[in-house]
Amino acid sequence: MSGHTRIDLANLPSQLRDLVDALVEGAEVTVDRDGETVGTLSFRPEVLTGTVHTPHGEQDPRDTRLGRPLPEGVKVVVTTMRLSREARRRLGDAMGPGFLVVDFADAPDSADIVLSHPVSPQLLGRFHLLFPEAHVIVTEIHDPELGIDVTGPVGRILDAGVQAYLPARPVEKVAENVHAYLAAHEQRRLTRDSGAAAGAFLIPPPDDR
Repeated sequence: MSGHTRIDLANLPSQLRDLVDALVEGAEVTVDRDGETVGTLSFRPEVLTGTVHTPHGEQDPRDTRLGRPLPEGVKVVVTTMRLSREARRRLGDAMGPGFLVVDFADAPDSADIVLSHPVSPQLLGRFHLLFPEAHVIVTEIHDPELGIDVTGPVGRILDAGVQAYLPARPVEKVAENVHAYLAAHEQRRLTRDSGAAAGAFLIPPPDDR
């Protein structure tokens, strides 16, 4: 088999998933065939890794590495997935004037929000280390117009027709989340019946474990 092959870590057997996660974290895997080494596997990330340094000198510590000073009160949104400049521009326009959307490579460590597609827990933990004050949010993006298809298991579950996705919690919390969903569903029905725009339906947010 040659060419490009795409795999989803969530669909791999646990042992193979652990192996791929090790590759993501920088390990190298030697491949043997019939007792002889035929090569080495390594991982090329879609996002940049390493320490992000804020600019030095007279610049504000919240300046991006592009050298653009930030107005007071503007929140920095970091995208870790591969997006075109046009996609980031549109995302910034949609976020509004109080936000600046920057690529991972240009982000200060004082960023406020980090947007990531579904990746390994280890990589998400690294984002917390690189951006200690940021809210790390995992999101999927499907935008045919911009040629973006960054999907994951939760999106596929919702596309199958389920009404909500509840994260893993103790039994009592599951009951609370079901009640929260039912209340939100009823509120949405009332809003729709009133003739007002209902807007997007939100999955009940996770509570503290």
